[in-house]
Amino acid sequence: MAGTDFREELRLSSVQLNLLDDKRIPVAVASGCLIDYHGKRLLLTVAHATSRQGNWAVQMRYIPGRGTENYPLGAMHFLAKASLTAPALQGVDFSYVEVPATLQPLRQDVVSKDVIRSETPITVHTPSLGDLPLPTANYGFCGMVLPTHEKHFGDLYVGGELLIYSGLTYSRTENDYHVFSLPIEHPGHRNFEGCSGAPVMSETGALVGLVCKGCEESNEISAISVRAYKVAIDILVEAL
Repeated sequence: MAGTDFREELRLSSVQLNLLDDKRIPVAVASGCLIDYHGKRLLLTVAHATSRQGNWAVQMRYIPGRGTENYPLGAMHFLAKASLTAPALQGVDFSYVEVPATLQPLRQDVVSKDVIRSETPITVHTPSLGDLPLPTANYGFCGMVLPTHEKHFGDLYVGGELLIYSGLTYSRTENDYHVFSLPIEHPGHRNFEGCSGAPVMSETGALVGLVCKGCEESNEISAISVRAYKVAIDILVEAL
């Protein structure tokens, strides 16, 4: 298992995404990560979560007296692929969008409607987007699960349980998905709801994929490879 330093890096590695209804109340959650790449700040996440129609937003922070602050993402980019042997377009489980260069969510420890014990800026990664997972490396991810939203004297607070998993080992790559073995028995899919889109990263800081799905029988999780779609991001930031 990884040490406390790696777990702290994982704790700050992901952002929470909220799908807001017309009253700005979250009706679904997902995860993602922020990256600075060729002079632009981007949000990376997965399509199976954010393809749901509605107003997806980054959860920025809780403000006592005002409630949870969200930053609406607007229209996101989605991909599809085809080949000579399979000409029909197939959706890719990857989505992304440019955000303001100043966008900086916080990871907070909120103990009451009026008290924030601590707050730390969430990591903005600076990846090469070309890293491949290594069998000898230690990997992990973090996301908010079991979401809750409560009203305190008119203020809406969106919370949940922050799940941190370290000690993952790389097993194999299948198509565009990297497969990792969990260090413990798979706790059930409900316990991962909200982690979709969270970055899978190594102790050295290599960002290799985004959490997509899991398998209880084999104690594994699969992550869409960010390297596989580097070209699409390069086009967005005009790096080609």
